[in-house]
Amino acid sequence: MLEKKWCFKNINKEAVIEISKKFNISPLTAIVLYNRGVRDFDDIERFLHCDLSGLKNPFLMLDMDKAVERIKNAKENGEKITIYGDYDVDGITSIAILYKHLKSMGINVDYYIPNRITEGYGVNCDALKKIKAGGTDLVITVDTGITAVDETEYARSIGLDIIVTDHHECKEKIPAAYAAIDPKRKECGYPFKNLAGVGVAFKLIQALSGKETLPELIDEYSDLVCLGTVADISPLVDENRILVIEGLKRFKNTKNIGLKALIDVSVNNDKEINTGTIGYIIAPRINASGRLGCASRSVDLFLTDDKKLASELALNLCEENVTRQQTEQQMFAEAFEYIEQHPEIKDDNILVIPHKNWHHGIIGIVSSKITEKFYKPSILFAIDGDEAKGSGRSIGNFNLFDALENSSDLLEKFGGHELAAGLSIKTKNIDEFRRKINEYSTGKINVDDLVPTISIDAQIKVPYITISTINDINKLQPFGVENPTPVFSVRNIKIHKLSVMSGGKHLRMTLFKDNKYLDSVGFGMGEYAKHLKEGDFIDVAFGLDINDFRGFRNAQLIIKDIKKNGEGN
Repeated sequence: MLEKKWCFKNINKEAVIEISKKFNISPLTAIVLYNRGVRDFDDIERFLHCDLSGLKNPFLMLDMDKAVERIKNAKENGEKITIYGDYDVDGITSIAILYKHLKSMGINVDYYIPNRITEGYGVNCDALKKIKAGGTDLVITVDTGITAVDETEYARSIGLDIIVTDHHECKEKIPAAYAAIDPKRKECGYPFKNLAGVGVAFKLIQALSGKETLPELIDEYSDLVCLGTVADISPLVDENRILVIEGLKRFKNTKNIGLKALIDVSVNNDKEINTGTIGYIIAPRINASGRLGCASRSVDLFLTDDKKLASELALNLCEENVTRQQTEQQMFAEAFEYIEQHPEIKDDNILVIPHKNWHHGIIGIVSSKITEKFYKPSILFAIDGDEAKGSGRSIGNFNLFDALENSSDLLEKFGGHELAAGLSIKTKNIDEFRRKINEYSTGKINVDDLVPTISIDAQIKVPYITISTINDINKLQPFGVENPTPVFSVRNIKIHKLSVMSGGKHLRMTLFKDNKYLDSVGFGMGEYAKHLKEGDFIDVAFGLDINDFRGFRNAQLIIKDIKKNGEGN
């Protein structure tokens, strides 16, 4: 178990009381808003009651006007457009909404997703040559393309126009595309920089359609925009918050036949669908197809009007997800074994782990688990002869994209975000890469950075833990990046009952204090049971949930961490 540091927020009590009274919310809810930096009354009003008026003018995005003009010309001239997308959920949903919209405009449209196994990430010249041979005049990239400088030059040389829509970090040189739309471009003045790829695709649709059609566009596409945004772990603030809220309203009763089929086979009918349901249940099933090779099945699922086909595709995705889980478990064990067998890397700030027999479609998930386990950035490589494909995940404030840029002379290709990236390298360069990226991290990662922290909104008293309080706090949903699930703590509470579930994987406790019993569960915390016993007094950090079992509803703690003997001070 990694020792975690508890960080308590400094609260302005007078400001919190004022917020609580002004907006008729509980003090705990007011504290959470204050801790999120939402303190101005106008900002609080927008946060609590956000609506479509908060969506910004898409033409504020650099090159949007050029893209709209080129697409409308393509329609007038009867040109064929191919959408070129990434194979993750963000890319798949981006393709689906843009395909549907261009089709509704009467445009001859097709889509292309590179095969993760044989082609790898991003735009490639062989694919562009094939697309051109198929009669395409214009390629629109979604969720990819902002680093495809050479590939864009090749496209121009064979007579293909390219419009890039992306949201990833930009390198110094931008592709010389017909239009390059990415809110992260330095010269782009768009006020919200953190749209997902599907959010950028939606802004293009919004620009193509006109302001007056926005309610119809939201009704038609917000469920898939919500899915892609949540799956890509985008910050759930500003425009993303609006798009996800609107999408969640329509999710359960979606008009998309394929999405409905997937929900029917993966989510309990009585279960509320929230960002957790999307992130942990629905998204992995869609990602499974892209990770194991053929993401087009997921796109076809969202495009079909055939209920029988939708059901077959949804079941197929569920089966592939089981295969993905099994492969992932084996790879995690092998990565852990590699670390044990190579003690020289244990002191590295960044864990670089290569393996010859890994499925490179799954290394990103395993990298996430290694980073979570050791709380260090990690980069895993799947070696295939002289070449290796890698995926990395980072922690805290360490910018993985910048670190890769510093080592770019050793890499064949790379791209991504501050916290997640993909790359390819010659196998012979892996050892030197490990040395160089760890050298770069010196001074940028210190000892304190390698201690996981839990940010606690408030230390509270047990009587405050009620269903009413939880319902009030849930007014701040949807929770996610930059609006995380609130975490509270209680000190010196007694373990009344202690057990484990799912073969020792999860921890279950009944806690007692102030004449009140509280049910609690710690997912993935089964090993804590070895260090605890009934009768112990502990400090707990937790989120709050309502457990609804056979019609009986009660408040439940979702345990984040446990400290014995007042160690949480």
